[in-house]
Amino acid sequence: MRTATVDRRAYSRRFWEGKTRFSQAVRRTLAELERQKGQTKKDEDGMADTGPSKKS
Repeated sequence: MRTATVDRRAYSRRFWEGKTRFSQAVRRTLAELERQKGQTKKDEDGMADTGPSKKS
């Protein structure tokens, strides 16, 4: 059994057009995170952005 080979440029084009399964999963995950972020901001009424943000 042989796997299909795709050159990087073609795969990248399909990825950014949203035609690969991985790109669709990425977009779903990002949309879900944005929704959750919007909900937490409403719940906290903007208290989260008063303190210094720490990035690990």
